[in-house]
Amino acid sequence: MDHMLRARRDVSTQESPTSLTEVIGATCDRFRTVQLPDHIVRIAQHCLLDWAAVTVGGLRDPLAAIITETACEDSIGGPCTLVGQTGRVTQLQAALVNGTISHALDYDDVNSRMHGHPTVAVASAVLAVAEAGGHSGADLIRAFVGGYQVAGQLGAAMGELHYRRGFHATGTIGAVAAAAGCAILMGLTPEQTRNALGLAASQSAGLKANFGTMAKPLHAGKAAQNGVLAARLAQKGFTSRDGIFERDQGFGPTMSDDFSPELANGPEWEIEDNLFKYHAACYLTHSSIEALRQLQAKTPVDPETVSAVRLHVPEGHSKVCDVRDPKTGLDVKFSIRHLAALALNGANTASLDLYSDVTAQNADLGTLRKKVELVHDNVVRPRYQVDVVVETTDGRKLKSAYDVGTPATDLDMQEKALRLKASSLMDPVLGDGAADTLFQAVDALPTAPDLSAYFAATTS
Repeated sequence: MDHMLRARRDVSTQESPTSLTEVIGATCDRFRTVQLPDHIVRIAQHCLLDWAAVTVGGLRDPLAAIITETACEDSIGGPCTLVGQTGRVTQLQAALVNGTISHALDYDDVNSRMHGHPTVAVASAVLAVAEAGGHSGADLIRAFVGGYQVAGQLGAAMGELHYRRGFHATGTIGAVAAAAGCAILMGLTPEQTRNALGLAASQSAGLKANFGTMAKPLHAGKAAQNGVLAARLAQKGFTSRDGIFERDQGFGPTMSDDFSPELANGPEWEIEDNLFKYHAACYLTHSSIEALRQLQAKTPVDPETVSAVRLHVPEGHSKVCDVRDPKTGLDVKFSIRHLAALALNGANTASLDLYSDVTAQNADLGTLRKKVELVHDNVVRPRYQVDVVVETTDGRKLKSAYDVGTPATDLDMQEKALRLKASSLMDPVLGDGAADTLFQAVDALPTAPDLSAYFAATTS
């Protein structure tokens, strides 16, 4: 498959179930037996490749040792792998630890309709259940794509205000999506699936106020663990209230002021809109980084001659990635002004080593950062698009624009980029050539009888 354009179909005009609970239940039912198109399988493989790479890379973060030691201090073994580590653990422990570490670098994929990070929540859950249950690679991929579908559906139905209010969708929407993926994989009945969705909804949590700290990755780990727990409890007869998304005091009305269930009816394959990261920082900063890099390539500017930088961005950026005075490497990931200064200086924002306390406290970068202004004008632009204006001391006014919100259409080019990224993350941790072993395992997943080769590639 040399070049694959995304095949899309708007299903909003088709006859559909009457409630959001029924819509999501129907999605779970569909994915128990669905035949996935080849290009959807390939996108899922890209997600699972990226998940393994960012999880291995995340082992270098201090939170990895803390979450592993704390979650597994009473462990006596189990059927599941801890990525990049020795020892076996339970499904719940694997989902929590691997899920948390997979989001440690904030380098994992995103989805606009979900308003969050789908793979770290869903894959961390279904991988634990699939490994414990001896499921095939094809089973895993189908359940993962199904859980991803629910992430997009529920995220869209929750509207913009769920995220704007301060809920981190990776933790809230992610828990439900993880439960859906597990329900599909475990073959739960429709009633058991509804109970699993309700149990996951009651466990959903995650506050954006914690962005830039270790608590943010914990949202992903808890979403995965909560999804696994919900599905396993439901399988054993544990109950929850039906209609959990739309009923009074349910998930939708409680957590959003613009809850719109009809928006769940969107693309046939939500995963086609997956967006991968190639800068190790908050995704809302990526368009600014790319716009400034593009400007520097076209009309080089000496950072010392910059008098002002204006980033014309949607207002939501101020509440997500505008740490004004970063003190730590984590702060830098959520400081669009500091990242703009780095981009103008030609820094490699894909390098994990860049995000350090030294970078955060660099005086020259701090001086340039203070010249960066976020502008919220009345121009209607896509969520991720940024228009940049750089003014110089000699009176020049240079402009650039970029939008990282468009998914790739050439899957060959996407795979090449992801393999380069995976090598840069995995080889320093597991040794030269470690990523090559993962590539082979991911390529074989659609016909693999189990996940042993995939997990072996993450711990070699």
